[in-house]
Amino acid sequence: MSLREKTISGAKWSAMSTVAIIALGLIQMTLLARLMNEHQFGLLTISLVIIALADTLSDFGIANSIIQRKNITRLELSTLYWLNVGLGWAVCAGVFLLSDTLAAVLRNPDLAPLIKTLSLAFIVIPHGLQYRALMQKELEFNKIGLIETCSVLAGFSVTTLGAWFWPNAMMAIIGYLVNSLVRTTLFGFVGRNIYRPGLQFSLRAVAPNLKFGAWLTADSLINYLNTNLSTLVLARILGAAAAGGFNLAWNLAVVPPAKLNPIITRVLFPAFAKMQEDTVRLRVNFYKLISLVGIINFPALLGLLVVSERVVPLLFGEKWIDIVPVLQLLCVVGLLRAVGNPVGSLLMATSRVDLSFKFNLFKTFLFIPAIIVGGKMNGVIGVTLGFLIIQSVNVFLTYFVLLKPVLGPSYREYLHSLWLPLRLVIPTVAASYFTGILLAPHWQPAMVLAAQIMAGIVAWALTIALSRHPLVVEVKRPFCRNKTLKVLLRAG
Repeated sequence: MSLREKTISGAKWSAMSTVAIIALGLIQMTLLARLMNEHQFGLLTISLVIIALADTLSDFGIANSIIQRKNITRLELSTLYWLNVGLGWAVCAGVFLLSDTLAAVLRNPDLAPLIKTLSLAFIVIPHGLQYRALMQKELEFNKIGLIETCSVLAGFSVTTLGAWFWPNAMMAIIGYLVNSLVRTTLFGFVGRNIYRPGLQFSLRAVAPNLKFGAWLTADSLINYLNTNLSTLVLARILGAAAAGGFNLAWNLAVVPPAKLNPIITRVLFPAFAKMQEDTVRLRVNFYKLISLVGIINFPALLGLLVVSERVVPLLFGEKWIDIVPVLQLLCVVGLLRAVGNPVGSLLMATSRVDLSFKFNLFKTFLFIPAIIVGGKMNGVIGVTLGFLIIQSVNVFLTYFVLLKPVLGPSYREYLHSLWLPLRLVIPTVAASYFTGILLAPHWQPAMVLAAQIMAGIVAWALTIALSRHPLVVEVKRPFCRNKTLKVLLRAG
């Protein structure tokens, strides 16, 4: 099977598993937001933000270093495996011992037992990371997708069933541990048919991997701070309930695109790595990727912005109605972050994560004062505005700091890759917006929301069907088996 065929097959399997995982996540979040009070929900979201930091440290970029390397020996694999396991134990101990201090700093003492319980995951998780990386390196996304979907389903079942009887944040933490245990067990069971780690260890053999991993981890830590500082600031200034409301909006507007984009970017990372020495080919395919990510994400995010006033009370209940303006602003943040996501795959594939680290470090010096000042001046809205302003600046600077050094002068291609999805989404937004204005005085909110969504989908489908842009035509070609559709495309 050719690289192109493997990439397409990988994208298909990643799409199916990711959509299933996102659907389960949204259902779980909706149920927990309704079952738990604002304080318990806030404690849960803060706990998961803290544990995400430990998750970054426990891997140390080792999994991605395995994918990036074209050839890797058994000695290197064995050494990296035991390094991951050792780091997992170290992170578990560190998080457990610091849990009371973290809870005190965030002025939420109820966090301590949640963080201590979550720390146990880092004894389990490292045992499956290398097997997942090896499967991803070989583009075996069918196996990866099946394993991850099954593990999320197991965690979802435990969390939702437990929260129904005991609406406490600890129940969701237990569900996360079940998810981690099932995922690691399945990766270990399937992965041992590919490779089994031996009792070999040589730091000298993995020096290039550790160098790559160090840059990637440093970059991930800075990116983590840029992403999660908002929650931590709100938790300290306004308490767990405010942080929970912000995270509820964040999980609706920013997290789904961040998980959907790897359907493409995660699959293309190994493909980009194989073409890293062909700059022209890499540049053409990368800008196609940005446009494609925009075409997928822009309609959903801008459509959500339009219907947010009806979505929030229907999904989460009237107690969360105050997050509507936050959600609207975060839809724009999610849009800007979505088109920036593929940059990470490009830099990893070309071994230039040092650029990403330096750029994210610079952004941190902008993010920290913007978010802290925004939070103190105007609470949750101030934090969100600070985030949006810096994210907007980031889109402009990305080309000069990250893309030009890797792909060469290509500013027109960069702008065009962003303009194409924005132009295509205008009819979708207009159709949904005006449908809401026309029907709101006469119909129930749920019926208006359904009509707005349907109008947006129809407008988007017609826009894509009638578009003559070469990239859109290329994407549509595999689906154009029906003669009527072919005639429609030629007429467009």
